[in-house]
Amino acid sequence: MLKKYIYFILIMVFSAGNLYAEVLDVPLYKIARVKAVDLKCITDEYSVTLSIPERWHVESASIMFPYMNSTALLKDKSSILVKLNGYPLKQINLDPHVPEGTARVTLPVRLIESGYNTITFSASQHYTLKCEKPCAADLWTTLKLDRARAKIEYSLKPVPLKLSALSNFLFDPKILPAGKVNFVIEDTSLVQMGGIVASGIARRFDYRKALFTVSAGLKPGVDNVLVGKKAFVETFLQNRGIRFKGREGSLLKIMHLPEKEKKEALLGEEESMTDSAHALIVVSGVDESQIKLAAMTMAIMSIPYPDTDEMIALEFSLPDIAQYGGRSVLTPDKVYDFKTLNFGTQTFKGINPAPAEISFRLPADFFVRQNMYADISLSYTYGSRMRGDSVLNVSINDRNIRAIPLDNERGDLIEGYRMTIPTYLFKPGTNTIKLTPILTPSVANDCELIQTENLFLTVLEESYIKFPPMPHLVKLPRLDLFLLNGFPFTRWPDGYESLIYVADRDTRSIASAYNIMGMLTQKNGYPLFAMDIVFDEPAGWDGEIFTVGRSDAIPDNIARAVPFNVNGETSVPYPVVRSWEGEEQIAFSRQKSSLGTDKGVFMQFQSPYREGRTMMVATATTSQGVYGLTEALLDYGVQAKIKGDVALIELDPPDYLVYPLKVGEDYFTGKSGQISKIDFYLHSYPYLYHLSLGITILVLALVTFYFLRRYWKKRMKYESKETH
Repeated sequence: MLKKYIYFILIMVFSAGNLYAEVLDVPLYKIARVKAVDLKCITDEYSVTLSIPERWHVESASIMFPYMNSTALLKDKSSILVKLNGYPLKQINLDPHVPEGTARVTLPVRLIESGYNTITFSASQHYTLKCEKPCAADLWTTLKLDRARAKIEYSLKPVPLKLSALSNFLFDPKILPAGKVNFVIEDTSLVQMGGIVASGIARRFDYRKALFTVSAGLKPGVDNVLVGKKAFVETFLQNRGIRFKGREGSLLKIMHLPEKEKKEALLGEEESMTDSAHALIVVSGVDESQIKLAAMTMAIMSIPYPDTDEMIALEFSLPDIAQYGGRSVLTPDKVYDFKTLNFGTQTFKGINPAPAEISFRLPADFFVRQNMYADISLSYTYGSRMRGDSVLNVSINDRNIRAIPLDNERGDLIEGYRMTIPTYLFKPGTNTIKLTPILTPSVANDCELIQTENLFLTVLEESYIKFPPMPHLVKLPRLDLFLLNGFPFTRWPDGYESLIYVADRDTRSIASAYNIMGMLTQKNGYPLFAMDIVFDEPAGWDGEIFTVGRSDAIPDNIARAVPFNVNGETSVPYPVVRSWEGEEQIAFSRQKSSLGTDKGVFMQFQSPYREGRTMMVATATTSQGVYGLTEALLDYGVQAKIKGDVALIELDPPDYLVYPLKVGEDYFTGKSGQISKIDFYLHSYPYLYHLSLGITILVLALVTFYFLRRYWKKRMKYESKETH
């Protein structure tokens, strides 16, 4: 009996305690997205946001960063102050005789909050004890963020047994370095429902990488989702010691993750152990329609409600959606004020104010013509007694386009300062308007007091941007457009008219399909309710197709259409010469060869089933390689290197090697996914357009000549009669 008590106490201790203490050691540039930062002028600062999910209980945290400072600085007058959420932590003196150093700063746990924590590096720099220029060239310190690191030791809190935890606890974009979820699916008929759930989970992770796996049993150490009919779910849980009687209807339920082992309880009965730090989410129903209703309901649960551990979904409705209605996408011929674009009224102050950016997205298939212009209207006010060379620099996608003078000595309020910007300066996908004020004090003499309180510029949120009506027509293949916002699969935000074809039925390939759906959702910001997942060749499908699976499982109809066939006898492209325009000359070698297990191929080409539609293929020689390829495609560094229509990727994380190629033939696609034959040939073969234009002009000239000559003959005949 004593042995049972001791055993029971040990079970309770290990269940109550957290066994999932972990250490996160991440390069700081992965968070800041820049590898080096220059702090300039007499004062400057830079901030890095460190995200702490509510799920973490932080035990300790620290940062380490190397730096280099100017050798012209004064040691006793120059320093860097590191602050956490505005609280000063450490002051580092900048020594001109030792211009390089490494600083280590402990982040007090009491100052760390769940959410976004701001680490600020503030520089105070001087090169003389006398008068100095506020922004002299010698005033600089560089933070080497590519060699800096943040280290956090944490444990996981118990998962609250309420469905409201889905939106703000389990699937949290603040989780580093990636979100991981495992799926258990009853059979292939429910794979699409699992894809809807995966799409909703990825949407909650926002831009954070979301990796999905699929297995026959529960996977320890991660959150799991169980998708199946009521009878299957009950049997599955009972086999793991969970007494579960599902309710009728579309069921969503959250519970702690059951562990494989069963332990002997105090009263002699078997008791199932659970992992309280991870969750099992049940998506169930009596039939497929009920399961789909539960899956769609879970996918759109974006606020912390309900606070019960289970719910029955009764009905589901969606708002009307239009094409190109994804995340932050601008509609042409519509006015968007800056407030709508998440840029409220903002004031820039001081000698060296930090710039501000406005980001938005344009459809990937905007057909930009040379004579089209976007309108930007700025409303702003600025202080008096600034020097006449003060300006507001405006740049678009890092290209300077305008320096607006702030030259009224009395200050001014300007409403509706208009700029017409050629649309070719914008690009498909994300665009950025950057506002950089240069505010100069009106100081003429050395050693004169510098007054900075009057140095301000306020850009009002009533400012706006408007794009002209623009047709939707784009030349493909372009893998970079797909990686921008999922085009053309996200032409409709919910994935309508598109599907994923899993060429084999391997669970890794199904998980690969979920990874792709998650990536598309994050880029477009909308759950893919209408995107289907099929296991039979979609011959004749009138839409976009994404094929995943082993190379030997891809059907002949698709294998014959791919630009780079990696099976058997094939024509292999080898780049030979790169032109000044950046285009590569390709040599082809006909050979019998195969792809290694450490590589994957990602391709885009015109669908063999429908002209004007797109097919994409992600393949490797093994299912594990296919999964590794989709994991690589989630890496932003890999995405930035991919272009053309073929990408050969060496699957060696985290240092993936990418070999982009342009091999296949071009094709055009329009707004509806298909265009008329006339439009297609005129844009595919420009010489036909010029030829037809020349023929039209010639015909008009001949017709005009014919009628003029006829008129002239009649006139001459009439004058001849009058003469006689």
